[in-house]
Amino acid sequence: MRILGIDYGDKKIGLAFGDSTVGVAVPLDVVPNLGEETLKIFAKKVTVDDIECIVVGVPLSTGGHHSPLQLEKTRAFIKALESVVSVPVVEEDESYTSAESIRLQREEGAQAQEDALSAMLIVQAYMEKVQRSEPVEL
Repeated sequence: MRILGIDYGDKKIGLAFGDSTVGVAVPLDVVPNLGEETLKIFAKKVTVDDIECIVVGVPLSTGGHHSPLQLEKTRAFIKALESVVSVPVVEEDESYTSAESIRLQREEGAQAQEDALSAMLIVQAYMEKVQRSEPVEL
């Protein structure tokens, strides 16, 4: 399955691509959040890149990094996105992805932008969860 990962933010949005067939996720880009225009870009991307699922990181952690307001904004974005795409849009907990993406940059020398790395981590977490829940064929 071809997956578009999204790390949503008020000002910018991190993007990643995942392929569940081979179990690989890679950071793509960081784009400005331009509201409706950005939604149209994502709708086109789904068609052009044959995306079969979109995974959006949601701030489910109760720590001080995210507020309940950010969760509301992210879910409003998901609802708006669902209205312009024909593929499933699913939530994945984004807790600690920012800290992990900073660690990847510092310790592993990752060259991608922090938000794109966060989107990649969101896709990886989703693919791992799906893989664990799939029945094993004998």
